[in-house]
Amino acid sequence: MHMMFSKLIERPLKPGILVGGRFRLAGLLGRGSYGLTYKAKDLQTGRDVVVKQLRNRKRHKPAEINFFWQEAHFLQQLRHPAIPRFVAAFKRDGVPFFVMDSINAPNFEELIFHQNQRYTEKEAFRILLEVLYVVQYFHRQGIVHRDLRIPNILWDGTAVHVIDFGLARILGSNPSSRRRRKKEHPLFRELSVRSDFFALGHFVLFLLYSTFEPSSKKEKSWEEELTLSSPARCVIRRMLQLDQPYETADELIADVQCVIDSPEKRCL
Repeated sequence: MHMMFSKLIERPLKPGILVGGRFRLAGLLGRGSYGLTYKAKDLQTGRDVVVKQLRNRKRHKPAEINFFWQEAHFLQQLRHPAIPRFVAAFKRDGVPFFVMDSINAPNFEELIFHQNQRYTEKEAFRILLEVLYVVQYFHRQGIVHRDLRIPNILWDGTAVHVIDFGLARILGSNPSSRRRRKKEHPLFRELSVRSDFFALGHFVLFLLYSTFEPSSKKEKSWEEELTLSSPARCVIRRMLQLDQPYETADELIADVQCVIDSPEKRCL
């Protein structure tokens, strides 16, 4: 009975509904950690936007409300062309909402599996470098993203975009009691810049595997399967914290640039 009631109150709002006096909902985009996300049209500007709604519970935990508004605050604070722009915040029937610009671009999973894109080592590290410039920006603002997975990194053909700051936190803040996903490595959620570097280590491996053709059914490690330059291997090992972890984005950016410019070097 409780589960049925929970599903009922979390039923998404219907397309066509007007919220916040100016945002016409077009449909549900997805369900996140703290709520629902809709695509919508801003009737005031004519622009496409994304509307985020806090999960519609009978009683919200204070931490849920705080983290929901914190994401909105981060978007207000972060003014970067690669990060969605904050548009508005409001409540509807007591339920919090906020609105951000919509970014019409595919993520790298769509690019590889649906558009058959392939990335060489140099191309993968050039994309990683573009993402790191964005990461460097919000790290300098004292924010760690903690969710730099494939769905949250978009490419519009000329530039990268980083979305979904729902799990982002202030560097040095106290960890929340939120449960990790099953089989999720604890470094993904660490309240440290290293968690973002760890996630991006997996991201660049995902790009590099786009050109991989397995020669046997036997499963091997990425170091055995991928043909990489020595500097590229060194950078990835440090990002994955198999060797001395990177402490700053500046340090990592310098080494990634070295991979792009001088892959023939033995090691960094």
